[in-house]
Amino acid sequence: KGHPGLFKSLAREFEQTNCRLISLTSSQQIEQIAEITLKEILTKDKPAEVIYKNDKRHKVDIIPSPLSTGLSEAQIQLDTNSVVLVLGGAQGITSELVKHMSQAYPCTYVLVGRSADPRNHATNSELEAFKTKEEIRAYLIKSGTFTSPSEIEKETIKVYKNNQILRTIRDMEQLGNTIIYQSLDLCDENGLSELINNIYEKYNRLDGVIHGAGLLEDKLFKQKTTSSFGRVFDTKVKPLRVLAEQLRTDCQFVVLFSSIASVYGNKGQTDYAAANSVLDDYANALNKKLKGKVISINWGPWKGAGMVSPTLETEYERRGISLIPLDQGKEIFLNEIKYGTESQVLIMSGNNW
Repeated sequence: KGHPGLFKSLAREFEQTNCRLISLTSSQQIEQIAEITLKEILTKDKPAEVIYKNDKRHKVDIIPSPLSTGLSEAQIQLDTNSVVLVLGGAQGITSELVKHMSQAYPCTYVLVGRSADPRNHATNSELEAFKTKEEIRAYLIKSGTFTSPSEIEKETIKVYKNNQILRTIRDMEQLGNTIIYQSLDLCDENGLSELINNIYEKYNRLDGVIHGAGLLEDKLFKQKTTSSFGRVFDTKVKPLRVLAEQLRTDCQFVVLFSSIASVYGNKGQTDYAAANSVLDDYANALNKKLKGKVISINWGPWKGAGMVSPTLETEYERRGISLIPLDQGKEIFLNEIKYGTESQVLIMSGNNW
């Protein structure tokens, strides 16, 4: 339901207010609930989440858990006939991680994103070569095709996304993979259901799913609109409902890209943190349905792949927060899929959040 991430983020935004989520694992009488609530209001410690189990109070804590890869046999078995569905997999950090995975496991990857397939439109070969928004923007200004700043910025973002998608597809194809790109709004549950059904009809299998789609519209809670909150929340959560309904039990793995924001909370990210908390809960629920492994990865911030702006990187440095190096994170991701045994893990560089 997303409550942990929501309350932890509210606690960071309203520092002078006692924001706390109280979870009860068993039914309680009204008098008992009132007593627990009063005690939590009066207590001086400040956990944003407490759990009462068998009348005992528990806090949520992080436990270091080194991943053993030495002697273990990989828990997934993919070959060239395997099919992997990747939601939000053609851009950003998800594409970088999936490319790395496809190097170890070449097969058929179905990449799903909101953007139209850039291969269906005529493209400018000069523009295709650019990897940064700055290069694209400078080229567009020099060309004189667009005059207003808003037009230039809109086209810059479009070209940047298209270039990322094209590069991802070509890189993965060069590694020996078969790549299918499907343009789809992941909030369209019927559309996603149809896509999964089509995969089963065509291949009679779906070996794995990686849900890396996400949307950020960061604002303080008091400035948030319900429509904005809904967009961010639904992009993460709606595909989950479809996966729970449509996946066959023989699916080898499902990896959900969650965020450190659901574990610690973050200012301006009540919607994003709440959505990722739902992912964390769904990992446990899906684990009971599928024979394969289901894992929710709470990623910390990344260095590289354009995931953190220079301004935000400076802010993280000021707060003493380390960023996950891209090359190291790729290997951690692959090892977690191959050898991980937990349904939820937090992966971050340092612990100053």
